[in-house]
Parts: sequence; C-alpha cells; structure tokens
Amino acid sequence: MIKHSVLIQSDFDNTITIGNVSEQIHDKFGPPEWDFIYKDYKNGKISVEQSNILSFKNLKYSKYELDIFVKKNVRFREGFLEFYNYINDIGIDFKIVSSGVDFYILSSLISLGINIDNIPIMSGNSTFDDQGIQIKYYDPLHNIIESDFKLTYTNTHRDQYSEIIYLGDSLTDLDSSLKADYVFATDKLNNYYAKNNLKCFEFHNFHDVLEMIKNILN
Repeated sequence: MIKHSVLIQSDFDNTITIGNVSEQIHDKFGPPEWDFIYKDYKNGKISVEQSNILSFKNLKYSKYELDIFVKKNVRFREGFLEFYNYINDIGIDFKIVSSGVDFYILSSLISLGINIDNIPIMSGNSTFDDQGIQIKYYDPLHNIIESDFKLTYTNTHRDQYSEIIYLGDSLTDLDSSLKADYVFATDKLNNYYAKNNLKCFEFHNFHDVLEMIKNILN
C-alpha cells in the first residue's frame, strides 16, 4: 500500500469547539433520562457511543429546531477557521473523527461558513423519525459498532498515512492519540499526558495549533 504523507485527524466536541455540543443539546432539550445516561457514561458503565445512542433515541425535536439551537450556541476555539483555511490551501488531509453526531457537527461547521463537502467527517449517523433520533456508528467497513469508534478509524488511518497529527481533549481520545506521531491536547487529554510525562503540544486555541503545525510541516 502506498501511504499518503500527513493526516491531521481531529476530534470535534471541546477540541474544535469550546464545550461539548452534544451535552449542550441534552441540557436544553432532554430527554428526561439524560442525567442517568450521562452518569452511566461518566462512571464507565456505557461507552460514549452508547450514551449518544440512548440519549438521542427519545429526543423528539425536529432537525430544524436543533439546527437553530446549534448554530446560535456553538462556540469555536479561536483561530479554527484560519487554521482550516491554511491546511486546506496547502493540501494537507484533514479529517474530523468524532464520537459525536453528524447533524450537529455539520450545522456547526456551516455556521462558520465552511463548505462541508470538503471535509471528511466520521461520526455517529443520525436518522430523525417520529420516535426521536436514531444514531448508528459504522466502522470503515460499514459494520455497526458501539465502542472504540475513534480508535477504529485511527487504526485505518495509521495504515494509510506516514504521519498522523492528532487533536483531542478527552480520555476518549487517548488510545487514538497514542497511535499518532504528534499530539495536540487540551483539557483532560493534556492533563493525562502531563501526569504521565508523555510528550504533547498543549493548546487552547488554533493560533497555537497552526504555528506548531507550520513548524512540523517545515
């Protein structure tokens, strides 16, 4: 297999954005069992993928209503658009791999004026129906999975690229980040790297990320 040179793989919630968009949606719209689902996730009883499957299942709001909420409330880390435009202009592959859900990721990016047709996005797949929002996660071979979504794609990318630059914020990014050549970490992921004396680039905005990536690519 001929490998491409460099991939920048990024998480979405609280990595590209400030805060978790999925949690913001549930805090606003429910469902009533959201607190119990979130507690089970935080206690490690269910995976992040399973938490989204369960929490969106009975969320009976239209895509239109949720789109309006997302576009009004999403906050991006400073400098993301400049960062994205730069790597897009120089032709570096950039992919979003998120355990979040496609509809709000797409709505968020559209609100920033980004052409979503130009960004490969791997995330939960949503279907709106009368019962709620049905979420499914597919691996690269289109098999349904309910855990290790990010890692599954990172393993595939590891075979396809000579170098991976990884951006993440939480312990759900840990296994994937350990497969990468360069790690940009914030929040809990950065805390883990610091505590365990592992090398990463701490970031708080994408001006930081862009300057360091320019150095890596040069």
